Amino acid sequence: MKVLCYDIGGTDIKYGIVEDGNLIEKASVRTDAALGQQALILRLVHTTREMLKKHEVEGVGVSCAGSINIETGTVIAAPEHIKEFLGLNFKQIFKDNFNLECFADNDVNCFAIAEGESGAAKKMSTYLTMTIGTGIGGGIVIRRQIWRGSFYNGAEFGRMFITDKKFEAICSTASLVRAARKAGLSVNNGVEVFEIYDDKNHEKNALAVKIVKEFYQSLAYGIANLFYIFDPEAIIIGGGISNRKRLAQEIRQELKKILDPAFFRNAVLLNAEHANDGGMLGAYYNFVKAYAKPESEN
Repeated sequence: MKVLCYDIGGTDIKYGIVEDGNLIEKASVRTDAALGQQALILRLVHTTREMLKKHEVEGVGVSCAGSINIETGTVIAAPEHIKEFLGLNFKQIFKDNFNLECFADNDVNCFAIAEGESGAAKKMSTYLTMTIGTGIGGGIVIRRQIWRGSFYNGAEFGRMFITDKKFEAICSTASLVRAARKAGLSVNNGVEVFEIYDDKNHEKNALAVKIVKEFYQSLAYGIANLFYIFDPEAIIIGGGISNRKRLAQEIRQELKKILDPAFFRNAVLLNAEHANDGGMLGAYYNFVKAYAKPESEN
């Protein structure tokens, strides 16, 4: 089955063709959410039209930031930094413009599904996923099923409070960059913060080490709470930051200081295997599950 898949975030719209679980073509465009919802819809229509000139697809799978009603394909709660997403109805967009079926879900749910199907959690039954980027997203998988909550708002890890601040206000990559700049580092993104952190000969290495250590400590507090509440087989870290191979190991060192030994003994923290393409792959698996015909009908 060939499916056109989108992974829509606050910065970029990633899209591609997934066939039989393999991503055979992909590209991306800027989201430019500030231009408004209609501009975003026009961008989706344009990219879809271009892709359909090259590929015949069964339908569209969408991974999108925010809370998604999977029955209607509608964004019912948008992330605080991209309010323009609120009310987007993906099923309607693709049905009205292309007569294509669509399955839309929260981006971290899609990421969690991809990790379970063909990533770090493929041998697990119950696990959590957490993406760290502009904000922090969460996914909960219990006995191989996504738990979306009673009203499709489940697993909003970034909105939980650590003291008087939301988790993502102090532990997202965006917050790390803000802290680095406030401390005097001239950086544009998280990659540059970690480059100074890793370069022991850099004149501001000590400052970067202090900032990253505080970042890891704050992450560890939130992650410890998740281990205490869910007792999962593992928590899998995604987002662009998960390209850092030592990430899970470095956070776990801070986790060891605060997590009860009885819990720490089983606290598995892993980097995602689908760091950049997990959203699109999860959107594909969702669509196939919803629309694939039984073999007897083929």
